[in-house]
Amino acid sequence: MALAVMRRHRRWLFGFLWIVIAAFIILYIPAFQGADAGSPGETMAKVGGLPITVGEFNKARQRQRQRLEQLYQGRLDAEALRSMGIEEQVFNALVDDRLVALETRRLGLTVDDEEVARRLATSPEFQQNGRFVGAAEIRRLLDLQGLTVEQLEEDLRRRILAERLEALVTDGVAVTPAEAEREFRRRTEQVKAEYVVVDKAPLRAAAAVTDDEVKQRFQSDREAYRIPEQRAVQYLVVDETALSNRVAVTDGELDGYYQEHKDEFKEPEEVCASHILLKVKASPEGEGHPDAEARKTAEGLLAQVKAGSDFAALARKSSEDKGSATMGGDLGCFGRGHMVPAFENAAFSLKPGEVSELVKTDFGYHIIKIDSRKEETVPALSQVKDRIRQTLLSQRARALVEEKMAAVVAVLRRGRGLEEAGREQGLTAKKSEPFARGEAPSPLSSPQLTARVFELKTGQVEPEPFSIPGGYVFVSLADVRAPRLPDLPEAQARVKADLLEEKALQAARSRAAEVKARAGKEGLEKAASALGLVRKETAGVVGRGQPLGDMGTGAALEEAAFSLPQGSLSDPVRTSAGYAVLRILEKKPFDPAAYEGQKATIVAGLKDQRRQQVFRAYLAQARQRYTVERRPEAFQRVMG
Repeated sequence: MALAVMRRHRRWLFGFLWIVIAAFIILYIPAFQGADAGSPGETMAKVGGLPITVGEFNKARQRQRQRLEQLYQGRLDAEALRSMGIEEQVFNALVDDRLVALETRRLGLTVDDEEVARRLATSPEFQQNGRFVGAAEIRRLLDLQGLTVEQLEEDLRRRILAERLEALVTDGVAVTPAEAEREFRRRTEQVKAEYVVVDKAPLRAAAAVTDDEVKQRFQSDREAYRIPEQRAVQYLVVDETALSNRVAVTDGELDGYYQEHKDEFKEPEEVCASHILLKVKASPEGEGHPDAEARKTAEGLLAQVKAGSDFAALARKSSEDKGSATMGGDLGCFGRGHMVPAFENAAFSLKPGEVSELVKTDFGYHIIKIDSRKEETVPALSQVKDRIRQTLLSQRARALVEEKMAAVVAVLRRGRGLEEAGREQGLTAKKSEPFARGEAPSPLSSPQLTARVFELKTGQVEPEPFSIPGGYVFVSLADVRAPRLPDLPEAQARVKADLLEEKALQAARSRAAEVKARAGKEGLEKAASALGLVRKETAGVVGRGQPLGDMGTGAALEEAAFSLPQGSLSDPVRTSAGYAVLRILEKKPFDPAAYEGQKATIVAGLKDQRRQQVFRAYLAQARQRYTVERRPEAFQRVMG
C-alpha cells in the first residue's frame, strides 16, 4: 500500500492533511452511506453510470450559499439565492467531476501507490519543518473523521488523475510575447480624454434612399445578402412560468415557513452616523500627521463639539475624510460588520445625539456622532407574507419542473417524440421559426443548444435537456433550409438599411472632420459649440478595455486613444454612435522596463486562464459522450 511508501519518505504536513480530509468528507463520504430514500446516500443522478448523491449535492450547495452570503454580507434571502440558479451550478459542477472520472478511465490514465506516495513526499505542502507527524497520528486523525487510509489514498488518487487529464488536454496551450505585451498594456496603460461625438442617429433619420439605389446595390453585391443555412426546431419548454399555475400554498404553510425561518427576515440593528477624521501617517511618506499631532488636533475639535459647535460645520472644515467631509461628515446608515471593529464598537455603544470620545483606528482619530438608530427587528408575518408565498410557490414550481423534466427524458429515451412527451405531462410542443447559427430566438438562445441543433439530423430528438432560466428546453430538428441567394424583394429591407447606415456614417464622418478642422484653430469646446455639438471628458483616467466616456468601447477607438500623443487631436474615429474626435489630456504610457519585470508572471497567468478555458470546452464535449440521468423523486426532495 502507498502508506508504507509514505513512511519511508516521512514528509507530511499536519495542516494540509486536515484540508484533504475535509475535502474528502465534503465530496466523497456520501457515496459510502446507505441509499435509502431521502438519505444523504440516495442517488439523485447518474453520469455515465457514476452516481451523484443527495448528500454531496447538499453539502456542495451549502458551501456555495455560504460563499455568496459572505460576498453579499448577508443581504441575500432564500429567494434571491434561488434566482441565481445555484442549484443548477452545483449540479453541473458535480457532473463535471464525474466526467473527469469517466474520461480518465476512457483514456486509460492510472495512478499507482508509488505516484501517490511521491506526491506526498515531494510537495512542499506536506512538509512541516522537515518533520513527519507519524503514521500513528495520521491514523488517529482519520479515525476521528470515520475514514480509512484506503479512502484517503483514493481521494488523492482522484486528484492526481484529474490533474493528469487536464495536463494532457491543455498541453499545447501557449502564450506569445505579443499576447503578453498586449495584456500588460491592458492592465497598465491609461488615458484621460476630451471628445466630441457626432451621433449618426439623427443623420440616418434625415437620409433618403431611392429604389434605384437599392436595386443597384443588390445587383452589384448580391452575395453579401446570401441567406445562410437555417434550421427550425420543435421544442418543448419545462419551466416555472409554464407550471406556476399548478402549485399552491395555504395560509398554514405560510405561517409554518415564517416560524421556521424567522432569522431570515431579521432586519439588523443599524445606526446612522457622522464623523470627523484626523489621519495618522502609516509611514514617513504616508498621508496624514504624526500620531501626537493628529491626536492633539482631534482633541481640540472634540472640545469644540462638546462646547456646542455645529458638528457638520466642523466636519466640512476640518475632517480629512474627503468622501464624507463635503456632506458634513455624514456616513449614512450601516449595520454591524461594515466598519472596522474599533469604530463599529464605539458607534453602536452610543445613543442618538451622543458624541464619542476620540476613537483610534488604522485610519487615524475619529469623533463619532450618532444621528439615529434602529434596533434589530423581525417583521410581522403580514409584512413578509407575499415574499414567503413567492418563495414557496417558486420552490414547488421548481420541484415540479424537475419532476416533469425527468419524466420527459424517460419518454424520449423510449424513442417517443416531443409531442407525445409533452402531452403526457400536460405541456405543448412548439415549432420555431427558421434561424441561422447564432440567431436562435428565446427560449432557444443558448450557445450550447444552437451548436447542438446544427449537429442534429432532420427528425432527430436530443434526449437531454438544455438549461434555461427557470427550467429546461428539449429540442428536435424539424427542418433544414440550405444556403441560397435571395431575390430582391427578400433582401430589399436589408439593402435599404445598409445604404441608410452608410449615408449616416458618411455624414457623421464629414461633420467630425469639420469639428477637427475648427478645433485645431479654436479648441474643441468652441468647435463643438459652433456646430451644435457638446464637448465632454472621460470621468477620469481610463484603462484599455474600459468605456471611454459615452464613446463606449471598440478596437478602432481604443487604438486611436492609446496611440495618440498627449495634446494632439485625433482624426475622426468610429464609435458605436457614429464618429468622434478626441484629444488626450493625460496619459500613462507603456513602460518597457516594468513589462520585462512582470512578463513571466503575465505569461503564467494567461496560460492558466487558457488552460481553464480549453479544459471547460473539453468537458462540454465530453458531456455529449455520456448519459446524464436525473432521478425526479430525489430532485424533488432536494429542491423542495
